[in-house]
Amino acid sequence: MPAALLGTAVALVAAVSGAQPAIAEPPTVDKPECPVGLSCRFIPAAYAQTDPASPAAYGNYHKADRPRDGDDIRYIVIHDTEEHYDRAIARFQDPHTRVSTHYLIRSSDGEITQLVHTKDIAHHAGNYWFNMHSLGIEHEGVLADGAHWYTEAMYQSSARLVRYLAARYRIPLDREHILGHEEIPGTTPAGVAAMHYDPGPYWDWAHYFDLLGAPLRGASFDGVAVLAAHVSDPPVVTIAPRFATNTEPLRSCTANSCTDLPSQGSNVIYLRTEPSADAPLVGDPAVHPDGSPGTTRVADWSARAVAGQSFVVAGRRGKWTAIWFGGRLAWLETRVSAAEHGVLVTPRPGRSAIPVYGTAYPEAAAYPATVPVTTVMALQYTIPAGQVYLGVEPHRGDYYYATFDGGTMPGDHTLVVGNRRFVEISFNHRRAFVDADDVIIVR
Repeated sequence: MPAALLGTAVALVAAVSGAQPAIAEPPTVDKPECPVGLSCRFIPAAYAQTDPASPAAYGNYHKADRPRDGDDIRYIVIHDTEEHYDRAIARFQDPHTRVSTHYLIRSSDGEITQLVHTKDIAHHAGNYWFNMHSLGIEHEGVLADGAHWYTEAMYQSSARLVRYLAARYRIPLDREHILGHEEIPGTTPAGVAAMHYDPGPYWDWAHYFDLLGAPLRGASFDGVAVLAAHVSDPPVVTIAPRFATNTEPLRSCTANSCTDLPSQGSNVIYLRTEPSADAPLVGDPAVHPDGSPGTTRVADWSARAVAGQSFVVAGRRGKWTAIWFGGRLAWLETRVSAAEHGVLVTPRPGRSAIPVYGTAYPEAAAYPATVPVTTVMALQYTIPAGQVYLGVEPHRGDYYYATFDGGTMPGDHTLVVGNRRFVEISFNHRRAFVDADDVIIVR
């Protein structure tokens, strides 16, 4: 990625007449957007108002015309349903749920149901900026029992679909653009802790990318804490455990008790506060606002790095490597091999700490009078001076305004593009954004 990173941004209607017999027009047949040879069908998600008095009260997606309307598709987000295939379809057909996805894949045989056209904005990621720029693919399954649900038929079908979509929309086949729902940041401090953590620790990212024909960077080794190092100053490491033998402990918990999950392969590497296997796990201010350490609960993403994620090295001590992670040092055991990639960013000199954001919306001055301003809100994290993070992508602030098509709201279907520039970074378990004016390029 060049040094110019920071300088670049961006009804069926039946008609009857007189005494003539009523003849209904045939319904429109929605054809699925799928590669040839896959079992694929189209069942539309709900697009209906839930309060006739409010054009903003409707589900389950926004109509758009991506990418021709300027709102480009940059990511594909991988989800799991936490419920059975048919129940998920029914949920997406209820406008009161206000959730949807572009595609849903069945566990048993890889059958695909498309529910939202790719040109439209599905409500799938819990972060509207990422929804604007992504396609969502749900996979039937329960993440705490991933090995049972994530079948080879599902992986194969999903990978073929992603290859097709990536080629169609020129989305790079890498872990910077093929994301898990668990990597999407919250948009406000209050919302971070409630963000989803699917497809979870039992999704085999390495195998998935092999099927995509784009193997993950870095070599895989046996052991629980393995990654590939990238030669630079400072270096970058990419998490790359050998899935089958990486059996990290995980627990499924309810309000009253926790149960150890069966030992099985995972994509997880745990991070600690000190270079010792006995040291506490790293905490997170959103998940543990009391300052307590992270845990091995499957819902606790505080101290987990996931296969394919990359971070900047902050130091080494024996077999331990420190990385900058969520505004602090985090330690993991490593064996390494050499490679190189990425632009690195750090707070601009003279700034003791800089804010971190979960969206890349435009400045208020960019919004026309017909479009309500959506403000970018700083999250509960900061990046102190001296810390360095991998700059994934530059972005010019943008926001797509949409209301229900049956309404008459002014400004409907307007793409607002501002002058404020952001850099997307690999921050902690999730992505984040920093203002381009707050950082400089290290490399």
